[in-house]
Amino acid sequence: MCLGGCKEKKAEVKNVEEIKAPQATGARPQRTKKIKDTLSGLEEADRAAALKLLREEHREQKSKNEDKEEEVEMSPGFFPVSDGARELIDKANLLLRQGADSDSKIEALEELIGIDHPDILPTIELALDDDDPVVRETALDAIMNINTEEVVPVVMKALDDPEPDLRLVSLDALMDVKSDKVNEALQKALKDESEEVREGVMDVLFISENPAALPTIKTAMSDSSPAVREGALQCIEDIQDKGAIDMLVYDGMLSDYEDVREASKEALEFMTDEEFENYDEAKDWWTKHRDSFEFDF
Repeated sequence: MCLGGCKEKKAEVKNVEEIKAPQATGARPQRTKKIKDTLSGLEEADRAAALKLLREEHREQKSKNEDKEEEVEMSPGFFPVSDGARELIDKANLLLRQGADSDSKIEALEELIGIDHPDILPTIELALDDDDPVVRETALDAIMNINTEEVVPVVMKALDDPEPDLRLVSLDALMDVKSDKVNEALQKALKDESEEVREGVMDVLFISENPAALPTIKTAMSDSSPAVREGALQCIEDIQDKGAIDMLVYDGMLSDYEDVREASKEALEFMTDEEFENYDEAKDWWTKHRDSFEFDF
């Protein structure tokens, strides 16, 4: 992973971009599209199995990527950026503050793609105030591989963008951020008027399998959109945490939505390898076995 400190000359940094850009600007959107394309047209009974296969594929690919990153022994945020990268950041800052033409600002922001370092974030925040949506979109492209909690405030700002497509794109920057702070942005996105943006939250949760995301999943289970509610229940099945089962029993099975009640019962039976007729039966079993229960998947 390039830290912005690996090349000094502008031309050499551009060579790094040629390698990094496909990962920074394409991997996550392609992953999201693959999820949607895979599930499109499937019967409800087949969707869960399809999601399981996608998760396994993602885990395998992610493991390979992590092995490669360990080989180069680099992590964003651990080292200062190089003088060459700093010049690119300062140049983009200057053009944004001077109100340069859009083409110049876009070109300068494109030069930041591949630096993958938190030092570019103030520049990105500045670019998110630009009137040109292409400038704002290019700025978001530059933060897709930073993968630290420092990116969360930038995404929070992007979620105020007037363009729903850009609000949706901004969520991709959270895909591999392992921090409870991600919930702040996801909770905000779940209040978005765009159903597509709210569905985008499910794409992030689908990848993370993080128990820290349970509060966000709980909120999504009560969303007005059936697709968002369905996505929330699909995400919870792979979270090996007793809090997930608490949520299925005490929230899901008592939901105002019939689809959530039914899906919660199915998810609960899958996670516990038990069968329940109703809420009372599930509650009594969980009360009795919660302390001794262990996940076996």
